[in-house]
Amino acid sequence: MEEAATSPTAVVRGCWSSLPADLLRDILARLPWSSHSHPSFAATCAHWRSAVAPFYPAWITPVLLSAADVGSTNLRFYSPYYHKNFQLDETLESPNARICCANGRHLILYQSVADKNVVVDANLVTGDIYDFYLPESTRFHFVAVYDGGAGKQQVMFGVHAHVLLQAARSLRPPNGQGWSAWEFSELDPEGPELAVSPRTNPVLHHGLLYLLGVDGKLAVHDDSRHSEGFQLLDMPAGFGFQCDDDESHLFESDEGELMAVLIGRRRGSPVQVVRLNERSMEWEKVESLKGRALFTGTLTTVMVKTGVKWMQDKIFVPRLHEWPETIHADLVDREGELAFVPKSTAAAQGRRAACGKGIWTCALPPQESSVFWETINVDYSIWVDLRN
Repeated sequence: MEEAATSPTAVVRGCWSSLPADLLRDILARLPWSSHSHPSFAATCAHWRSAVAPFYPAWITPVLLSAADVGSTNLRFYSPYYHKNFQLDETLESPNARICCANGRHLILYQSVADKNVVVDANLVTGDIYDFYLPESTRFHFVAVYDGGAGKQQVMFGVHAHVLLQAARSLRPPNGQGWSAWEFSELDPEGPELAVSPRTNPVLHHGLLYLLGVDGKLAVHDDSRHSEGFQLLDMPAGFGFQCDDDESHLFESDEGELMAVLIGRRRGSPVQVVRLNERSMEWEKVESLKGRALFTGTLTTVMVKTGVKWMQDKIFVPRLHEWPETIHADLVDREGELAFVPKSTAAAQGRRAACGKGIWTCALPPQESSVFWETINVDYSIWVDLRN
């Protein structure tokens, strides 16, 4: 019995379970934020579990970035999965700026400073800000950035959409720090006129930039013929049904389809999703999201596959039943993965998912939800996808 009690296996187990907490935390600091490494580490024993600091993965779902005033209010990231706000101490020093688009870890803002218009490229993780001044008297209604992928250049489009349409573009080379000078398309007085949907960015789809009208018409810009600007398409002629009171949001799905979601403003109006049939060039109603989740209601609309069952086949709109708990946290990057790490352990209790309680959702086929009309509308916000 004494041999069994002092066997090599027992000695090794005793050594591992009694490692100093500082050493365990040092080991954890070298592990990626993932759904496997930290839970497995914590499951080893109670001592190891005590060394695992609370963290909230930022990649589980898109998060809703909001701020009352970018220049004076710290940024908040609302997670529909946890139903919590994660507030960062850092602020973006861009008073009176408006959010334009979110592209991965970059937030694009539009700001007027001393009668000059500025595009602000802010890195959400590092806090670095790049100011990009526009030519005199230049105004954009939309600014959107598209990433060509690893080793390819980024392109930023600015769109003037008051009556006549005009496009501008700027390029940033791979691993480049700055953007090139703006190139403007011709402004033709006889050019296309489109009543543009005010709450949706233009969408880059198969190399073409599409702009959505409030009635479902489309204007398109071919970047390879940039100087020619936008052309109004004969088809689609409209959505095919009345939607004057709807907000329409254009987006490209995770399967590469051009789609739009329509959110009714009147009580009882359904939320509808349509897909562009590119053969007939007509909008077709979508009856199922095929297990995906759709995050919409801001200039950036995101469709994602999700393993979270209660999020499948749901449309998420940035309206809250109640203002969620706010946790002061840091947005930490570990080997390309991001997580919100609370500044105090006490604030990190109760990490279980809230199963969507607190944010308004609907399913397809649409169902009326009276709760929607009593919610808080998060106007100054945008969906941010922080997945790798």
